Amino acid sequence: MKVISASRRVDMVAGYPDLLIELLNSRCPPEKVHSIVLWTKNAANLTTHQSLISTLAKYDQLFLHFSITGMGGTLFEPHIPPAETSLSLLPSLINFVQGVSRIRIRFDPIVHFKMQDGSVYSNFECFESIATQIASYDIKNVSISWMQLYKKITARLRKAGIEHINISHEDWVRESNAIQEIASAYKIMFHGCCVPGWPRSRCIDGELLNSLHPKGYQCSTRRSKGQRELCGCTESWDIGWYKKCVGGCLYCYANPMEY
Repeated sequence: MKVISASRRVDMVAGYPDLLIELLNSRCPPEKVHSIVLWTKNAANLTTHQSLISTLAKYDQLFLHFSITGMGGTLFEPHIPPAETSLSLLPSLINFVQGVSRIRIRFDPIVHFKMQDGSVYSNFECFESIATQIASYDIKNVSISWMQLYKKITARLRKAGIEHINISHEDWVRESNAIQEIASAYKIMFHGCCVPGWPRSRCIDGELLNSLHPKGYQCSTRRSKGQRELCGCTESWDIGWYKKCVGGCLYCYANPMEY
C-alpha cells in the first residue's frame, strides 16, 4: 500500500484543495493507500472545506505536518496566519486526524536576518511560546531546521533590502542546546529535518505510520530515493509539484516563481 505525500513541494491544503481532491479521487483509491501525509502552513481548509474534509475522511490514516514558525503575518510569511490563529485550530485538527500522535508541528525554518534599517530579526525566540502551547494539547513531536540559503533566496531577500546572517557555530550550538532544554521541559520529542550534527530523522516514517495504522496495514519502510543526504524519510508518492505557493514565504527555496 502506498503512502501519499501532499505535499513537500507546495501547500496543497491551503492553496490547491480542489486539485488535491481531484488527484486523490482519480489516482489514489482509498483501498490502495496506506496513509496520506499532509503538509501545510495554513490548516484552515482542514476545518472548513467540506469537500476536502469528506474526501480525506475516506482514507484509513491521515498524518499532518503543520508548520508554525512564529512568522505568520509578517514580511517573511505574508499570507500565513499568525501563530495564535494556527494554534487555535489544534483541537479540531487532533480530532480530524484522530489523535495527537498523527500531528507533528514544524518549527521550520529558524531564520536570522539583518533588516534594511540595520536591526536583526530571528524567529528563534518564538520556539518556547509555541512549545508551551502545543504541549498543552499533548502534542509530543516537533520538526526543526535552520534555513538553508540558495541563490534565488539571496536574490529575493536582496530585493527586499534584507541580508541573511550566517550565525557562528557557537551561536548554533547555543540555539541547539536551548531547543533541547525547552523540548525536554515540555516532554516534546524534537526531530531535526536534515540538520547536520543531529540524528537523521524521518518526516515520512513508514515504521511510525505502520504502528499507528488503525487496521494494522503495512507500508514500505525502505528509505526514499532522491532526497537530501541527511533525509531519513521512507518511500512515498508526492502528488504535488513546484509551483507558486499562496503563502508567499520570502525565504522559501521550493518556490520557482518570484512574488
